[in-house]
Amino acid sequence: MENEKTGEVLRVASDEERDQAIIDAGFIPGWIGEGGLRPEPLHDFEPDTWNWETGRALLEAAATSINPRVAERRNIRMANSAAEKRTSLNSIHCSYQMVAPGEFARAHRHTINAGRFILESKGAFTTLEGKKIFMEPNDIILTPNWLWHGLGNENLEAPAFWIDFLDDPLVAALKTIFFEVRDEDYKEMPIKEGSHHHIRWRDLDLQLEDLVPDPNGRYGKRLQLQTPSIPTMRLYIERFDKHMTVNPVKSTANHLFICAEGSGTTKVEDKTFNWQRGDVIAVPSWKLFNHRASINATLLEITDQPVIEALGWYRETTV
Repeated sequence: MENEKTGEVLRVASDEERDQAIIDAGFIPGWIGEGGLRPEPLHDFEPDTWNWETGRALLEAAATSINPRVAERRNIRMANSAAEKRTSLNSIHCSYQMVAPGEFARAHRHTINAGRFILESKGAFTTLEGKKIFMEPNDIILTPNWLWHGLGNENLEAPAFWIDFLDDPLVAALKTIFFEVRDEDYKEMPIKEGSHHHIRWRDLDLQLEDLVPDPNGRYGKRLQLQTPSIPTMRLYIERFDKHMTVNPVKSTANHLFICAEGSGTTKVEDKTFNWQRGDVIAVPSWKLFNHRASINATLLEITDQPVIEALGWYRETTV
């Protein structure tokens, strides 16, 4: 039997020297630090909120100095208040965006799935694969992975504003972002009616009126939107009667809530956030939260739940 070749025994004078030798060799000692296993998930993003009135004023101030053809888009990112964060949560994100009167921006496409919740629009449009879609307040426009989309505002007096929601933190973490730009002739572009990427508020409003609140008290009137083109995110519209309070819940999914109308509060663990139209609330995964409406109110919910379900990690608990 041949003798097995063995490495020379490492001789060190202290625990610190031993650990440093392991690190110097390109390893990490498994017995130092916190490690990755724990009884429940921890999150390095905080519950957070962003105010539309503040965001609108900041965008208007930037309108004279930021050329959208240079910056691609005039937007401000809703960066989480946790240290050194550039996104709202670790898998989904929101930004406020503005298009000035008479302004147009070239089209682009990317592997990021995204959508737009329209705050103000009187003549603004999104282009999808070379066709114009005019937008009204509270409409939702979907811009899926690798779909060409541009924007413009034919109103020469009033700017347009919306909220972008995206899965770019997830795509960035997986190192799968691709991006291209192109110019489009907006003057000769045809208008598209009835696109399945355009979810009209007037249609949602009618559908919500026919629903009843969740009998278990977890939701108000809640409608899941049909959005198979953006498989990493799921969208719900939830409506609350005046003074309605829903039961607390927590899950392994992340959530972003946009106030479409009304006002209320969201409690996340020991923090309470006030909201009104255009405000955004971020609820990280495995944080207990619930909503209370001050007056009749409607929220758009954006969640990464489809991703968590596909991986077999979805859990939910109520109190």
